[in-house]
Amino acid sequence: MESSELVENIYSRAVEGIQKNWFLNRNTDWYDYVVSLPIELKITYLVIVVHNQVVNGGFHQYFVNGYGQFAKETIIALLDIGASKRAKLLEKSFEMVNNDNISIEVFRERLLDKDIESFFISDELYEPLDELDTQYYNIIDEEIDVLLGNYLGGR
Repeated sequence: MESSELVENIYSRAVEGIQKNWFLNRNTDWYDYVVSLPIELKITYLVIVVHNQVVNGGFHQYFVNGYGQFAKETIIALLDIGASKRAKLLEKSFEMVNNDNISIEVFRERLLDKDIESFFISDELYEPLDELDTQYYNIIDEEIDVLLGNYLGGR
């Protein structure tokens, strides 16, 4: 099985239990589901999601769409596959959005409630996050598909 096929297969398995209503109602079901996935499925889900969100609409989109609730877990996942530069950018974006340095539990709640003033109300983070997006796009030595495929193939 080729690397890309392996990644697609594992990602499909990771998302098969996700319920659409989890995206509509604020609850912990989505978070609980993802963090309880077996490690290969969890890492694949987290890495593919952050990469697709950032490539499609930047770190801003990643957080607005609620995926930022997984930021801490995703930083670890990126490090696990060897994407340390991308992990550092996600960490910087998380620190910007969580500029009040609130606990991760409170951050998740406020993110899903769209109750982070500097992010949802004043949108003062748009340009700083956009700069991180550009840095993310310019990383040429951490191809997500290759790193994730190598990680999964070596397990």
